[in-house]
Amino acid sequence: MVETGDYSLEMVTSKSTALLIIDMQNDFVHHRGVFSQSGFEVGQYQAIIPVIHKLLENARRAGIPIMWVAMSHNEANNKDDAWIQRRQGKGHPQSCSTGTWGADIIEQFEPMAEDTIVWKHRYSAFVETNMHQLLTEKGIETIVAVGINTNTCVESTLRDAHMLGYHVVLPKEATTCVFLDAYEPSLNNIERHFGVVCTSNALMKVWDSKATVNGGVSNER
Repeated sequence: MVETGDYSLEMVTSKSTALLIIDMQNDFVHHRGVFSQSGFEVGQYQAIIPVIHKLLENARRAGIPIMWVAMSHNEANNKDDAWIQRRQGKGHPQSCSTGTWGADIIEQFEPMAEDTIVWKHRYSAFVETNMHQLLTEKGIETIVAVGINTNTCVESTLRDAHMLGYHVVLPKEATTCVFLDAYEPSLNNIERHFGVVCTSNALMKVWDSKATVNGGVSNER
């Protein structure tokens, strides 16, 4: 049992943890990607790259498993339901087509052989993917999410994760939105109802302590 008032960053990260890096792909982040070419500002996406880099390096030193979550759209998984009909009706950019440069993870990041990549085709990383199975097999109890967009793919993933029984953490400097007016409301919603919103520095301090204690040995079970 958890004592009242004891639901803290330190408590949830004391459990077996994975880092999820969400949607840091060319079509979203690169200036030649579909989002930028469609007139959206992507500078805020590029601005969080150094923060995610630091967290990624910190996580590796602490033995935290890394999971890359990326969008991949094709005719089969788009289907012909409300998802694709809304995207078409709203003129949503046709981004991250399966197998294209746009769907690739940006060059600033390089997944390692021991990392896991989960391809999704909806906002949540848990919809029609094997994410829950992979986390269960690794014995993960807490997920830390970084990446984009805070209010759609990140929040949807954290919401579904918590509904499935995971503790969730969001370092607020390591995420952002294409529509900046959605950023703070999304952070507030996650903090109030699903998990822990923290600073990147606070999270790195916790992971530095873990790396010192366990010598960087993986926390996988």
